[in-house]
Amino acid sequence: MNRVILTAQAMFVVMWLLATACFAQDPNLHIYLAYGQSNMSGQATVTDKDRVQDPRFLVLRAANHSNQKVGEFYPAAPPMGHSQSKVGIADIFGRTMVANLPDSIKVAVANIAIGGQSIDLFDKDRNKAYVQNAKNKGDTWWIQYLDEYGGDVYKRIVEMGKIAKQKGVIKGFLFHQGEADYQMNDWPKRVKKVYDDLIAELELDPEKTPILIGELAPTGDLGWRNDAVKQAADLIPNGHLISAQGCPALRETSYTLHFTREGYETFGKRYAEKMLELLKTMEPDVPVDTAVADTLPQDTVVNDTSANDTIPAAVLGVKMASGISMHVLGNRLVVAGAPAGARVRLFDVQGHLLSGFGAQGGALPRVAAGRVLAVVESASGARLMTRVLSLPKL
Repeated sequence: MNRVILTAQAMFVVMWLLATACFAQDPNLHIYLAYGQSNMSGQATVTDKDRVQDPRFLVLRAANHSNQKVGEFYPAAPPMGHSQSKVGIADIFGRTMVANLPDSIKVAVANIAIGGQSIDLFDKDRNKAYVQNAKNKGDTWWIQYLDEYGGDVYKRIVEMGKIAKQKGVIKGFLFHQGEADYQMNDWPKRVKKVYDDLIAELELDPEKTPILIGELAPTGDLGWRNDAVKQAADLIPNGHLISAQGCPALRETSYTLHFTREGYETFGKRYAEKMLELLKTMEPDVPVDTAVADTLPQDTVVNDTSANDTIPAAVLGVKMASGISMHVLGNRLVVAGAPAGARVRLFDVQGHLLSGFGAQGGALPRVAAGRVLAVVESASGARLMTRVLSLPKL
């Protein structure tokens, strides 16, 4: 009788251990929570190579589509976010990570991103008013994607985070947003608030949970806002700025905000490169290859024509630099890619100085419409680039 009882008890223990093993947290499942606007959602056209699955790269499905269950893990393939997502940062990030981590480690990404939306959509205290205001104005094209995320993206991030903690280990946040908020002065503080709220609600250690914050497309319409992006990264003790310098932007009919396919590949690799570097610091026992190949493609948006223009003697000898671009946006001169400490000077066609700016440009002076010369100089005074611009009537 005692032997039967002992046998039954032993079987129960074995079954309990097996059940526990099935639902236990896997320390080798690294999970990242990604959120933001369209560049995080992904805008590059999906190709056959994007559909090739790697058994170590997974998507933690956050949106309701593709006959996949929300909250379950699947082999990663686009769309990673909502149903109309294409290829972007998260796709390249995940593939780069698994290529540089030991075979025992899997990487999963939960991607919660909707194009054209403010940081307030991700703020638990502001999102309801934000959504209602959009509906009142008839700005509803994106609500279908919000519905795929359960109607509340903050709650969906938290839901995915809780599943991630049960099944694996949250290693960090991937963030790219800000185009919609280019006039919001306190945007960096709002970015920090969302991060702080998520850290608190998911009971994560901020010292072990970095957030990677990517720059806006430097050669796009809003590259001049990257000072604010840097401020957001600097406000968060474990925030890390991911450079988008040299990542080509896509010129579209009404705007230039998204990256090209080549731009996403470079940018996604940089997110991964930074995360691999952080992992090496946080987990020195885990072999990590941080030598991720990173090429700097030529910017494809700006066509610099100064080589064909007559340049006054005052600005002769200017070198051309493919990594620097400039264009006029409204009443501003927008410069991207200039080194820290650089300055920009405007001359009329006779060589008379009109105005001067910092490395990212600034408000244009009220001068007669027509052609001017913009010169970029390093902090030491070395001339880096010139461009002939046609100014609108202000």
